[in-house]
Amino acid sequence: MTFITHQVALHERAVVFKHGLPVRALGPGRHTVWGFGLSARSFDTRALVVDLPDEVRAVIGEGAFGEARLSAGQRGVLFRQGQPVVFLRPGIHRYWAVDPSVELHVFDTREPVPDVTDELLALLPSSDVVQATVLEYQRGLLYVNGRFERVLEPGRYAYWTRVAAPVSIRLIDMRRQQLAIAGQELLTRDKVTLRLSLTVDHAPADPETAPHTIANAEAALYSIAQLALRDFVASVTLDELLEQRDALARHLSTRTEAEALRFGVRVLAIGVKDVILPGDMRALLNRVIEAEKQAAANVILRKEEAAATRTMANAAKVMADNPVLLRLKELEAVERIAAQVGEVKLSVGADGVSSLKRLLTDG
Repeated sequence: MTFITHQVALHERAVVFKHGLPVRALGPGRHTVWGFGLSARSFDTRALVVDLPDEVRAVIGEGAFGEARLSAGQRGVLFRQGQPVVFLRPGIHRYWAVDPSVELHVFDTREPVPDVTDELLALLPSSDVVQATVLEYQRGLLYVNGRFERVLEPGRYAYWTRVAAPVSIRLIDMRRQQLAIAGQELLTRDKVTLRLSLTVDHAPADPETAPHTIANAEAALYSIAQLALRDFVASVTLDELLEQRDALARHLSTRTEAEALRFGVRVLAIGVKDVILPGDMRALLNRVIEAEKQAAANVILRKEEAAATRTMANAAKVMADNPVLLRLKELEAVERIAAQVGEVKLSVGADGVSSLKRLLTDG
């Protein structure tokens, strides 16, 4: 006869085997067992889920185990000391129950997911639970079995998903966005080729219409604005286009807003960003503008010259009627000349001297 000595920790249970068959259970402590063909094996109860033959479980005792029988519409979670540890899918599960803090929670997937902790949500697999956080600028679209159910307002959501009724959540950005339509080569009514760039500010009119109506709302908006731009440019000359940019913006708004609303998009603003002409056309327009400015400058110059001439004519008439005033003007001119050259000599006759004396005396 021989014996074996086996040490069992507090978190373990052990079974003694004789010739490969379980014969005795051992609790925590140090054990010495006598006999022939003996061996011992320890099992860690912290693993919770038990995968042991029925004969071994019978030796340990059914009181050491708990059993969970979960149907197709149920899920289970094992908690230890209030913390979720193991997730259980449908089927028969056995778990160690030697720790009194171990608890089994069973959830019905046909009911909403209850308010749970972050630790539990982290344990639940994505194949069984769909989670989403809808931010303030977003809205969520809830689908069950491929059918749209409802719009989710900002918040945190979790739903059970099953093979028979899969659940999905789609997030929609409700913020204002800008679409650039750049480099559109167009032909005006007077056969001038140019390039135009547009900007379109848009946002979802409601979160569910666009995703369910059209595959790519932004691409559709791009095409609508592009066609509206081509229609307007083809109906006007280059001069009309350059003079009627506001009319172009109104035309684009009228055309795009109504059509975009049909697939759930609001056009908030649309306008022309750039008008690019070919190099030779730009040079020609620059010459035209230069000529127009030169003509306008000539008109102004002629007006000023005419006004100056009228002023001179009026002054001459006043001086003709007042000889003394004319002589004073002459003396003022002489005085200005003298200030520049330093000395001025006047040659006058006797009559001139008498007139000059009289002028100075009267002055």
